[in-house]
Amino acid sequence: MKAIALFFIALILLSGCATSAIPINDAVDVQTDRIFLNNQLNVEGNAVAVFVRDVGFMGCAVYEHLFIDGKKAASLNPGEKVEFVLPPGEHIFGVIPTDPFGTHALNSIDQDLKPDKRYFYRIYADGNSMRTEVQRYVPVFE
Repeated sequence: MKAIALFFIALILLSGCATSAIPINDAVDVQTDRIFLNNQLNVEGNAVAVFVRDVGFMGCAVYEHLFIDGKKAASLNPGEKVEFVLPPGEHIFGVIPTDPFGTHALNSIDQDLKPDKRYFYRIYADGNSMRTEVQRYVPVFE
């Protein structure tokens, strides 16, 4: 009986590790006091990058810190989104959770943004590797 109970507890814990994408219309904006990157460019002739943090159990008690080109851009809670107008060209996007013990590394991707385009990025926790990552994706609009 104990083995069966332990199996179900382990199953619940492991399935709770991964996060899931949220429809973009259900995501709420990051509070302005947690947006650190000056974003004063006009949209015309530039690119727009929208970042959405997944919802789910894993890491829900900590912020995910978004970095753009090595500068802290925003801190996101689960289910939040933030958008930045960026000049076209090469950019590096990275994320790292709040980590007082220094056990996590910044995970990043390189992107070549084109003018007058809108890009969507998902910030999520991988249940298998226990890492937080950022990836480009096609959002669901509901």
